[in-house]
Amino acid sequence: MRPPGLFPVLLRLVLLTIAWGGLLPSVQPVPAQTRPAPTRTESSAAPRTRFAVYEDSTFTRAVRRGTRTRTGRPGPRYWQQYAHYDLEARLHPDDQRLVGSGRITYVNRSPDTLRRVALHLRQNLFRDDTASRSNVPRTGGVTLRRLSANGRLLSKNESPGYRIDGTVAWLSLPAPLPPGDSLSLVAEWAFTVPPAPADGRHGREDNAYFLGYWYPQVAVYDDIDGWVAEPYTGQAEFYMGRADYDVRLTVPHGWLVGATGHLQNPDSVLAPRTRRRLARAQHSDSTVRVHAAGSDVNRTLRPSAAPTTWHFRAENVRDVAWGTSPNHQWDATRALVSPSTADAPDTVLVHSFYRPRPAAAAWPHAARLTRQAVESLSKALPPYPYPTMTAMEGVLDHGGMEYPMLTVMRPWADPLKLAGDLTHEVAHNWVPMHVGTNEKRHPWMDEGFTQYHTAQSLRRRYGPGPRPRGRPNDSETGQRRTYLRIARRGYEVPLSTHGDDIPRSLYFDLPYDKAAQVLRMLRELLGPSLFRTAQRTFYERWGGRHPTPYDYFNTVADVSGRDLGWFWHTWIYTTATLDQTLHSVKTSGDSTTITVTSPGRAPMPVRLALTRVDGTTTQRTLPVDPWLRDADTVRVTVPSNPPLRRVEIDPKTAFPDVNRSNQAWQAPQKCR
Repeated sequence: MRPPGLFPVLLRLVLLTIAWGGLLPSVQPVPAQTRPAPTRTESSAAPRTRFAVYEDSTFTRAVRRGTRTRTGRPGPRYWQQYAHYDLEARLHPDDQRLVGSGRITYVNRSPDTLRRVALHLRQNLFRDDTASRSNVPRTGGVTLRRLSANGRLLSKNESPGYRIDGTVAWLSLPAPLPPGDSLSLVAEWAFTVPPAPADGRHGREDNAYFLGYWYPQVAVYDDIDGWVAEPYTGQAEFYMGRADYDVRLTVPHGWLVGATGHLQNPDSVLAPRTRRRLARAQHSDSTVRVHAAGSDVNRTLRPSAAPTTWHFRAENVRDVAWGTSPNHQWDATRALVSPSTADAPDTVLVHSFYRPRPAAAAWPHAARLTRQAVESLSKALPPYPYPTMTAMEGVLDHGGMEYPMLTVMRPWADPLKLAGDLTHEVAHNWVPMHVGTNEKRHPWMDEGFTQYHTAQSLRRRYGPGPRPRGRPNDSETGQRRTYLRIARRGYEVPLSTHGDDIPRSLYFDLPYDKAAQVLRMLRELLGPSLFRTAQRTFYERWGGRHPTPYDYFNTVADVSGRDLGWFWHTWIYTTATLDQTLHSVKTSGDSTTITVTSPGRAPMPVRLALTRVDGTTTQRTLPVDPWLRDADTVRVTVPSNPPLRRVEIDPKTAFPDVNRSNQAWQAPQKCR
């Protein structure tokens, strides 16, 4: 999800009462013989009880069962569930209702026999009796009109049957579902589409509708925790399984539809001229106007007096969303995600739907900006994994929200700000859409990775930040500034905190910007080339799968050959801050001793720049090990001739130190 521009930080004094140690997760030490270096995430130089990341018991069990490894690779017995959704929905704008029906074929690929199934009913966030982390409209939630399993009707609060607990329905099955077998669920449902801004992720505004989590969705059953069916509170986002979708969406004639997936019935929906324009866009680097808002819709769509059904199909995705309006303008272009020398370059068809108006003055650029985002990100990461990408304007009053192959966002008037939002949301198609992290429990993984790659993409396109007219958090300098503002005030919580437990006033500063800074620090520790290799390896290993933080830590260790347990412990599981101080520079005879202290609790290497009176500058790096052994002070001795003119810690500001004023020493004038 894309946060608002400068999200207000509401300082909450209650956070001062939270015990730092009490925020760490429960841990289970791993027997030494099962965690050989370097995959063991613990520093050999550190005491065994400090600066270490111990995997929890659920991950240990997965390793023993062969579904995970301590090398960061999926285990030989790794599995995950799969499903096929056949869905139909009809939108009734007169009463703002959506009526849906569908069949879900759920395949049990696990080694377990399942006696119950969890269904997410996230529209129940808008019921009067559902707890929410924010103010949301109360529209009654979703009504389950019918629910059956393998042909047997399920009744509420019976066994077999189902019970509804907030935003989750638990189904007690008529018969157990053994490994390798499948379950057929048939459902009929309806709900009132909430008015914008709703939960900040979907809703309706005038005659513009954006439908997210609009159908009952089977929860994730994984090799770590079994059923993961946590309630949706409107704050932390989602953990979703992979499936194939066949979706038919019926809307009033004249309403355009954009959705996850490929349109399957263009001949019956689109006029010949429209199909020709889309074909031209598929082979053009320029933007093609498919439909101009206010023009005769019967020249864009096939004439009809009846509602129109749009048929979309998407394969191997975690979700499907869609939007519709009679007021949209429709642009299209293409993005190329393989080298231009390839015989058959991979082409992504890019769509943009928006309402032309002053508030959305930048949106005529959206198709081009989306194309640039897809191409730029595909150069740094594995190629964009889907055949289409659609950007839709409307229903949000801040930021944006991501879905597979689709994003919805606010009506920006500034193209640079729109470029930042579009790049962020497009980047989410790698994490968590393709690399299926649990963004509810570990929001730092999906938002931090995405925020980092957003800054890198925009830097390649527009140069280094900060960009005064753009979003300051779209640059590494802006992300560092945001994190340091919070760190200096002492109002942090660890990045490992569950997404629903992060104070709302900090939600966009920590999982987004601090986490992006963690990746920037990791890049500095490993070096740019090795860091890129580690990131790409993680995406390749876990694309289409469900990684945990341990899988990421272990992948980095496996690729780099380095033990970084101290780094993960510090920056993910604590709120320790970095404060390296240049305490003194003293010359005695033919040597000069430089003394560095670290009042902050975060251990990091010390990078020194030594400038001498003859103008030469040399670099020295003091390793992290002394800090891991609880050293208070680190000293380094260098030749005193030629005399030192200046000594500075981290002159390139690679690490986010909370106090830059104590990091430089200048020789007195008489010594120059």
